[in-house]
Amino acid sequence: MIEFFIAKKHIIERKKQSLISVIGITIGVIVLMVSIGIANGLDKNMIDSILSVTSHVVVANSGKIKDYKEVKDQIEKIEGVKGAVPSIATQGIFKYNGLFGGYVSGVKIEGYDLESAKKAMDLDKKIVLGSIDPDKINGILIGKELFSSIGASIGDEVTIISSENKEIKFKIQGVFQSGYYDYDVNMVILPLKAVQYLMYGEDVVSKIDVTLDDPYKARPISIEITDKTGIFSRTWGDMNRNLLSALSLEKTVMIMVFSLIVVIAGFVVWVTLNMLVREKIKDIGIMRAMGFSKQNIMKVFLIQGMVLGGVGIFIGTTLSLLFLWYIKNNSLDFITSIYYLTKIPVEITLNEILVIIGANFLIIFISSIFPAYRAAKMETMEALKYE
Repeated sequence: MIEFFIAKKHIIERKKQSLISVIGITIGVIVLMVSIGIANGLDKNMIDSILSVTSHVVVANSGKIKDYKEVKDQIEKIEGVKGAVPSIATQGIFKYNGLFGGYVSGVKIEGYDLESAKKAMDLDKKIVLGSIDPDKINGILIGKELFSSIGASIGDEVTIISSENKEIKFKIQGVFQSGYYDYDVNMVILPLKAVQYLMYGEDVVSKIDVTLDDPYKARPISIEITDKTGIFSRTWGDMNRNLLSALSLEKTVMIMVFSLIVVIAGFVVWVTLNMLVREKIKDIGIMRAMGFSKQNIMKVFLIQGMVLGGVGIFIGTTLSLLFLWYIKNNSLDFITSIYYLTKIPVEITLNEILVIIGANFLIIFISSIFPAYRAAKMETMEALKYE
C-alpha cells in the first residue's frame, strides 16, 4: 500500500513534530484514563464504606414494628436478600471517664440484633479489637476513631444517656472500623434489647435493615419487600440521593475538563498535518501528475494522522494501566497519611477503556480529515503553478 509508505516517510522526515503530536495524545489519554479510574475507585470506596455497617434497604413505617420476627422471616425468603437485621436507630449522649479526664459527646446509636448483624452485615469482620458476644447485653461496640480519641481500653465502662433521659452503663466489648470516618467517630452499636429498654421498654423495633447480595439491585427488591410485608421501604440510593447526585455531577465535570486535553492533542495533530500540506504542495502536484487520485492523496495524510494517534493512544493506554495497577497495589504514604484510606482505590471497566480509546480515535480522525481533504482537493496545475 503505497499511501502507507509515503505517510511513514513524512512521519520520519518530521520527527520533532510527530513526537510532539504523539506526546500530546499520550498525555491526554493518561490524564483522562487515570482520572476516571481514581474517581470511580473513590466513589466506590465511599459507597462501600457507607454501606459497610448500614443497610441496602430500610424497612420502616411511621410507628413501631411489633411483629418484626415474622417480617424478618418474610424478607429473608426473598431472592437476592442476604439477611435482615431488626434494629432501632436513635441518638444519645456518650460519657467516658478515663485517665485523661472525662469525655462527653453526642452519638448515633444503632441497636442491632447482633446475631443477625453478624450474618447479614458481616459485622464480626469489621471488628479490629475485642469481639462480639450477642448474649452479652451490657456490651458496646464503638468506632475505632472514637476509641482512639478517648484513650479507652477493652473492658472500660462507658455511660449512654438516651433521648428519653434513661441512663445505662456498658462495657466496651469491641472496636469496629467501617472505613467511613463519620461512622467510626460518631456511632456506637448496642444490643437490640438494651436499646429497646432505653427507648420503648417493650419488644418492638423501629426498622429492619436489609442487606442484599447485590446492592445495585436494591430498587426491585425494595418494591417486592413492600408488596410482601405491606411496610414502606427505602433503598440506600434514596437515603443518599444528594450524595450520589453530587458524585455524579463531580465526575461529569471532571471528564469534561480533562477531555479538553484530548481535544488540544487533536488540535496539535491538525496543526502538524496542516503545516505538512503547505510544505508538500509541490509533491502533491507531482503525485497528481503521476496519476494519483484525490482519494490516494487524502489517504496519505489521513493515514499519517491515524498512525500518530494510534501510537499515542497505545502508549497512553499502556502507561495508564501500569500506573493504575501500581497505585492500586502499593501504599503511597503521602496520600494515606492525609485521607482515610490504606491504598488509593482504583476502578475502571473494559467498557470505559474502550470508550476512551474510541473517543480519542474519533477526535484524531476528525483532526486529520480536514488537512487530508484540503490536500486532496488541490488540482495539478494549482499545486505546480509557482514551481
